Amino acid sequence: MPRIRVAYRQNGAARFVSHLDVMRAFERAMRRAGLKLSYTQGFNPRPKLTFAAPLPVGMVGLREYVDIVLDEAASPFLVMSRLGRVMPKGLSVLNAREVPDESPNLMAVVHHARYLAKGFTNKKPDLAVIQESLQAFLARREIYVERQTSKGVKRKDIRPGIRSINAAAEDRELRIGMELKAGQEGNVRPYEVLTALQHLGPVQPDRFVIIRTALLSSNGRLVWEI
Repeated sequence: MPRIRVAYRQNGAARFVSHLDVMRAFERAMRRAGLKLSYTQGFNPRPKLTFAAPLPVGMVGLREYVDIVLDEAASPFLVMSRLGRVMPKGLSVLNAREVPDESPNLMAVVHHARYLAKGFTNKKPDLAVIQESLQAFLARREIYVERQTSKGVKRKDIRPGIRSINAAAEDRELRIGMELKAGQEGNVRPYEVLTALQHLGPVQPDRFVIIRTALLSSNGRLVWEI
C-alpha cells in the first residue's frame, strides 16, 4: 500500500483548530477527493494518518507534514491535486511525494523545530540591548519554567533544549527566531522561552504570533527529505 507524504500549511482561522480536528479534516477531505484511505483492523478502525508533530492551537505552521497510507495506487501528484481542491480554508496542500516502505515513522524523525515569534511593541525596540540580553540568556546553564502536567505544575529546565535564539526588529515589530528541541524525546515550547525572556521588556508572550517554520531531524535535515 502506498505511503504518501503531504506537506501542508496551517494558517488563518485554521491555526485555532485543535490537532484532533485537523486529523478529522484530512480524513473528510480524503473521502471528498475520492481517495481510498487505509484503516487499521479491529473493533475501532482508525485512519492511517501519521502527523510529524501536533501544532499547538494558535500557532501558524508554514510547512507541516502528514503521511497517508492508501488502499489503492495513486501518484503523489494525484493526491496533491485532489486534496488541494477540497481542503478546508486555512489548510493548504503544498506538495506530496511517495515514501519508501523502509522509511522510519514520521513522528520518530522529528528532533527539533524552528519558530518565528512576531509581535508589535509600544515603542521601537532597542535591538542592541535585546541581542545583548539574548546572549546573556543563552549563557545561563539552567533556565527553569513552570509546566502544567497531568500530575500538576512541575518545574522544568528548558536550557538543554534551546539550540539558538536570535532577534530582529523593524519599526515597532520585534521578531524572535528560535530553534528548539521537539519530538517524541521531549520538547521545548516557544511560549515557555518567551515567558522566560520577559525580563527583556518588550517581550510579552501574549502579544506574539508564533510561526513554526521548519521541522528538522537530528542531523538538521528537513523532515520532508527523510
